[in-house]
Amino acid sequence: MTIRLLRLLTVAAALLALALPAAGVAASGDKPVDRGVVQSVSQTQIVLTALDGSVLAFSVSPDTRVRLNGSRATLGDIRPGFVANVTHNRRARAIAIMAFGTPATVTDRGTVTTLTPSAITLRTPGGDSLSFAIDRNTRFRFQGLPARRFAARPGALVTVTHATDAPALVVNVLKRAGA
Repeated sequence: MTIRLLRLLTVAAALLALALPAAGVAASGDKPVDRGVVQSVSQTQIVLTALDGSVLAFSVSPDTRVRLNGSRATLGDIRPGFVANVTHNRRARAIAIMAFGTPATVTDRGTVTTLTPSAITLRTPGGDSLSFAIDRNTRFRFQGLPARRFAARPGALVTVTHATDAPALVVNVLKRAGA
């Protein structure tokens, strides 16, 4: 009987510990924090559905700090379906938004015209020129397998996967230059 009581107390303590962070007060201050799934987001408002089903709306301003998956972001990067923590004042004005989710990505295809340490430029089949920033997080691949940057030299046919207004995530070389 004592082991059952100990297990019950342990489970109760764990549930209480999980519930406390969601109780609405940030650990580092007195600003309330609400959590939920993003229903809509605009330049003036973010709307969440909390776990209890309640709908929470917060006004946002240019001063609202926004992070997505731990990195600086803009409101435009946050999409419905993401999970978010909103730190706000008592008037429901968002001070900070910490969202978590997979950013929308786009894949463009073309022939490399220029490759520099910080950018890659493509000529698309339609004749357009597209440039993408490259950073230390950009991964290069040759037909899906890890490759070095030089595989994407001018003349190579590539796809570039990227988020809107963000550096290239993956440059996949489909056909090498001159091949």
